[in-house]
Amino acid sequence: MAIKNRSTGRRTAKLLGVGIRTLGRSMLSALPGGDRVQRTANYWTEVGEDWARTLGELRGAAMKLGQLASHYADSLPPGLAQHLRLLQRSVEPLPFAQVRPVLDAQWTAAQRAQVTAIEPVAIAAASIGQVHRATLASAKPVVIKLRYPGIDEAVDSDMAQLRRLIGLSRLLPLDGPAMDRLMDEIRERFREETDYAAELRHLQHLRKAAALAGIVYPKPVPALCTPGILVLSEEPGETLETAREWSQPLRDEIGTRLCRWIALEFFGAHAVHADPHPGNFAFRRDGEVVVYDFGCVKRLPEEVVRRVRVLLNTAVRHDWTAMHAELVALGGIADGVTLEELVPIYEQVEWLVTGRLGAAETFDFADASFIDDIRVALKANLRASFKFKPVTDLVFVLRALSGLYWNLRGLAAEVPLRAVLREQGIELKP
Repeated sequence: MAIKNRSTGRRTAKLLGVGIRTLGRSMLSALPGGDRVQRTANYWTEVGEDWARTLGELRGAAMKLGQLASHYADSLPPGLAQHLRLLQRSVEPLPFAQVRPVLDAQWTAAQRAQVTAIEPVAIAAASIGQVHRATLASAKPVVIKLRYPGIDEAVDSDMAQLRRLIGLSRLLPLDGPAMDRLMDEIRERFREETDYAAELRHLQHLRKAAALAGIVYPKPVPALCTPGILVLSEEPGETLETAREWSQPLRDEIGTRLCRWIALEFFGAHAVHADPHPGNFAFRRDGEVVVYDFGCVKRLPEEVVRRVRVLLNTAVRHDWTAMHAELVALGGIADGVTLEELVPIYEQVEWLVTGRLGAAETFDFADASFIDDIRVALKANLRASFKFKPVTDLVFVLRALSGLYWNLRGLAAEVPLRAVLREQGIELKP
């Protein structure tokens, strides 16, 4: 699949078109008479199919937002979730001739001379760019990640149209200011993803601040990296589907390592790899985990990390007053909402964390009943959702946690979550 409608004007027209179709379907689903429930189900199925097709064709920020939404599939209408999940699959790479101009524009002759060969067929492709194997003049094998031409120029226009699209679909129960803050945070992350110089900085930060035995980061070649080009060591490994067939002890070791890594990222490095697609991880039979793609890394203010630590500990102690105060300080509570209104929700959330995730020394991610409990809680509290506001600093942290859950579910791993959190000063008392 090539990048279609690459110019800003044509991309805007495509997104405007899907918005108009969404509005039309919304009006039809609201008409009186007939089977309203079935019309609503059909509405989300048709919207999901239209969105997935259009966002997948456009790639860039458009496709990234669809991928982001798909991580919350269990809280989305089934018809919409089913189609957005398709955006998580690797896309067809472009012919090398279409991405070679990036090399010609961003490498000097001296940099180009350091590479003796580039394989023209990409080994991977995604929403922002694609990856080719190459060989340096030193005979060292590497991979070269090339940004799609023009993809960085479309972020702002894409986000403006996607903001309208989400509003037309009635997908999120947010007022205008809350929606604007959320979209600003997403826009900032997507801008960074198109800047491979920023990705290089993220990779270097995590290699230093979130170093953990058994977590393998690619080694960059900074002299050959530019805003549109990344040159890295090739770090092979097996897919999650392959790793699922390994022994239970090995899968448990891998799962525990992933949990310790994300906890260290958040509480230690104050930065979280926030693109938890299964394709961004590879697994080795010695228990090592390889992490790829550092374009979407959320850096966190120290104060936010401190408040989250306090919030978790106050929740475990059932100190709802202190917990509520931390949520207010983080900007997560709508104006005028009181503690008394939210205590039943706090109790339910705490039970999901301590009563389910931390009930025993190990948690079995193969147990599907946990996600069933979350669905029940979401449904029961749907009408109270307007009492909360998204904490923009934590939007992509929640994305990382959601992806972690599904990756561990895919591994069917058993993980000592209480011990992992205890290492970070959080005690989930049974």
